[in-house]
Amino acid sequence: MHNFNEPLPKRQQTKSKKKRSKWRWWLPLGTVGLLGALAAGAWWKLDPAHALTTPRVSSLNKSYALGQQRVTILLLGNALSIINGKDVTNPKVRDRTDAMLLVSVDTKTGKVSVLSIPRDSLVDIPHVGYTKLNEANYFGGPKLAVQEVEKMMHIPVDFYMETTMWNFADIINQIGGLTLYVPKPMHYGGTGNYLDINLNKGLQHLDGQQVLEFARFRHEPMGSIARSFQQQEVIKAIMHKLLQPANLPKLPQIALELRKDIVYTNLHDNQLLALALVARHVSLSDVQFATIPGTPTTRMDPYMHVMLDYWIDNTKWERLLGQQLLMGQPWTKAEKASIHFVVRSGTDTLTQAQQMASWLTQQGYTVNEVIWANRHNHVHNTIVNFTGDEGFANQLASHMGPAGSTTIDNSPYHDVPHLDMIITVGQDYKPNSSS
Repeated sequence: MHNFNEPLPKRQQTKSKKKRSKWRWWLPLGTVGLLGALAAGAWWKLDPAHALTTPRVSSLNKSYALGQQRVTILLLGNALSIINGKDVTNPKVRDRTDAMLLVSVDTKTGKVSVLSIPRDSLVDIPHVGYTKLNEANYFGGPKLAVQEVEKMMHIPVDFYMETTMWNFADIINQIGGLTLYVPKPMHYGGTGNYLDINLNKGLQHLDGQQVLEFARFRHEPMGSIARSFQQQEVIKAIMHKLLQPANLPKLPQIALELRKDIVYTNLHDNQLLALALVARHVSLSDVQFATIPGTPTTRMDPYMHVMLDYWIDNTKWERLLGQQLLMGQPWTKAEKASIHFVVRSGTDTLTQAQQMASWLTQQGYTVNEVIWANRHNHVHNTIVNFTGDEGFANQLASHMGPAGSTTIDNSPYHDVPHLDMIITVGQDYKPNSSS
């Protein structure tokens, strides 16, 4: 472990020359993290005096009291290193992280929030300078990664879990595989290629290896950031599978098996086992997902001297997501006013679009303008959501009409100043008076 009081050495040349696979060992991390986070909450209920007494990783927010309501865990998934087509990743050596998920559990209500943090987020690490967030684990292990995430999100992080997840495909097979919708043909590599991905479009039942292929696919314009949505879909499918009555008795065994793949953590084993006590009380409707929005950019890497892709996080939504999604605190009047909408009419009248705009204004949000859509025969309402907060968009959709009347396009690219969401009112607009 590096001494943070001394300057950090330059990156070893042998590290920079490694060819890193585009396959990412993130997926089982989400499973372990959800189990661990829920278990931590359960164990506190059983033994509140001792369960969550692990010292804080950092002292960013000393006033935060563990065990009162929220438990927050940072999940880290190591990168996979490839040299000459051969996996040389050492599961006992800290490395750059290719997956970072922040899981928050309300121990009183059982509600769970999962925030995907882009691994390419541009941060200023002490003694290192401006670089990708995933470098924090390389220079200072999970503790430095936690400190950087706390600075970014302005919230305390209580625990961390880091893994490489070598046997995830077997675990998925043990629970009978997963049913997932593959939104597009996913073909990459070829026979014998370590990047061999071969999935067809459509709803299908996938085995462990195929689930990994689905999770790792990134050969598309959105690149790495698009995988956060694929990750979340797999996590949803895992939870749906595990929470079926037939699988509830297997949860302790699954938790123990997953624990073998955690290489660094400050959580206790008994907290993982305690999951079985609360899992039967959790439903997917109590789980919220979000991704930190932002804009892509390129910068010269000071060590490798090549142009690399970075993600510039939207700092406003870092704060808003951290406060409401992860800490359970409602937005203030000023914060709600900072959220900007454009409302469009997809019908032959502006009346209903103006009604939607008026409702948003009454809720405290800012409506930039009410305009015509590209055409006047929209049947469904639509929401283009740049906030990264899926739950927020779903809440607005529930006001606009019954289930199925509003389609939502969650886009992580937040590159238009003072615009967070575009709402198009269609013929299905039937506002819910109770919301």
